[in-house]
Amino acid sequence: MVNPFRFIPVGLGLATAVCGATAKELKLDGLFPPDRLLEVNITVAESDWDTIRHQRRTRENALPPSRKYEPPPPPYSYVEASVTIDGVTFPRVGLRKKGFLGSQDTVRPSLKVKLDYTDKKGNIDGLRNLTFNNNRQDVSLMSQFMGYAIWDAAGAPGSRCAFAKVTVNGRDLGVYCHVETVREPLLRREFGSDKGTLFEGTVVDFYPEWEGSFERKTGDDEKGRAHIVKVINAMEGGAGEPFFGGAVPGRAWVPDSGAHDADWFKPDFDDSSWVAGKNGAGYESGQGFEKLITPNFNFIRQMHYKATSLYLRFPFEIDDLDAILAAKNLLLRMKCDDGFVAYLNGHEIARMNAPENAGWNSRATGSGDDGANATFASFNINRHRDTLRRGRNLLAIHGLNISPESTDFLQVAELQTNAHDYEDSIWEVIDEEAFYKFWALEGLLSFWDGYSGNRNNYFIYLNPGTDKLHFMPWGADCLFEKFSRLRVDRRSPRSVRLKGLVAHKLYQLPAVRKKYAATMKRLMAEHWHEEKLIAETERIEAMVRPHISDYQWRGVRFEAVRDFIRNRRPDIEREINGDDMPLWPR
Repeated sequence: MVNPFRFIPVGLGLATAVCGATAKELKLDGLFPPDRLLEVNITVAESDWDTIRHQRRTRENALPPSRKYEPPPPPYSYVEASVTIDGVTFPRVGLRKKGFLGSQDTVRPSLKVKLDYTDKKGNIDGLRNLTFNNNRQDVSLMSQFMGYAIWDAAGAPGSRCAFAKVTVNGRDLGVYCHVETVREPLLRREFGSDKGTLFEGTVVDFYPEWEGSFERKTGDDEKGRAHIVKVINAMEGGAGEPFFGGAVPGRAWVPDSGAHDADWFKPDFDDSSWVAGKNGAGYESGQGFEKLITPNFNFIRQMHYKATSLYLRFPFEIDDLDAILAAKNLLLRMKCDDGFVAYLNGHEIARMNAPENAGWNSRATGSGDDGANATFASFNINRHRDTLRRGRNLLAIHGLNISPESTDFLQVAELQTNAHDYEDSIWEVIDEEAFYKFWALEGLLSFWDGYSGNRNNYFIYLNPGTDKLHFMPWGADCLFEKFSRLRVDRRSPRSVRLKGLVAHKLYQLPAVRKKYAATMKRLMAEHWHEEKLIAETERIEAMVRPHISDYQWRGVRFEAVRDFIRNRRPDIEREINGDDMPLWPR
């Protein structure tokens, strides 16, 4: 039986550590012990420590409009410090705060240590950067440790993880997770070569023209981004043939009651009293969507601080129905901020960020990046092609905003045929087997803040051995939780995450759903043994409990991870009952 908590030896040569009075040396393997805590003592000027603690990232500087072209500038700066790890001292390292938004803390911040800050040869077996996560978002304290171990046991590339007790200037900060930074030593171990191109993805996806938003860490930038463009092109499907789109006329209404919730989207509904306009509805109180909104369909007066729903109806004609029905793919394409439910001739065909039973006063269950929302997202509606009619048809859109206070809102629709083979094109540039395993592990462990759950916290590596992209997890402190902390419908699927564009696009294909279900079943059979997992949580609790700081105790709940483990199998099996899985979103 596979041990879900094995750790693979690194097998690298030892670089001489920069030491103080001791002659002791550190090896990379020794930085990730499974059965004890590292002793990490940091000394830094108090003024510099105060600077580190109070540096912060806001949503505005984390997600600026310029992210479309380049990663946002780092908000944190290095200061010089000394760090001692298990008695080995590195006297002049770089120290800075780490974290995106959710993990920020002014008392016990996550930390990054740069060993080659002053001594360019400073490293431990080739590892030049150390990462200490504060577990602020992990109430169990152990989900990172266990999650990375399961990833490793399943043979999926990823970091190793250990626990560390950290002090700064003698001040006890409690228990941290020491996570192996994704750099050359990890790449050599997992792929046999570190000569490929490595990118980090932070709230970014394969949007058209967004290849510059991925942050290159190592390797050939030009070659790596060329592969990202190939993924974008595979997702877009090349040039389709629109049969509805552009500035087509329609009618719109901001509903003020639920009187028409059951019939407003049906072809025979009388919308003659609604506002007449053209495709491109919403509002913009600042800058961003204003060029996409047509004059009569600007609803800032009716919606801003007042409403979150907009009903849209677009009649259109089809002359050559046979040509449309014969096409390989039928797509609904949406520029949408923040959610929608779409109906074709009275039948629901697609939805995004929408509650189960959307009504007149409903709001979106999630919100994306404005830059991404201003580009078309494609929804395969092949299974609904029989709802099309020769002659007059009706596309109805229930647009949903995240809140009345939202600064913007957008709904632009297009219907097209497309001959593109999405699956084959995607697997030409992404390693198929590796992606299924990565994706299903995110689902099994309920990594709601990862790639498939939030387009966040992941690396992609262009493996020179295969010339294909591999996905790896990062920032995995949001695991072992049944529900996402993002604004999502709690009746959404538990067994699969679909926010990442690659995951979403692939999941629309029946063959992919079957293989995903098979992959999930195999992972559960091999790596989800409740008794062993719960025993591991008890071992970890006994190991870390004596070292938790008083401040840290405020949010710790060990039992949370055990509750998840006990309930995970039935939660998943409710959705995976055969060879296939339900299609989400509906």
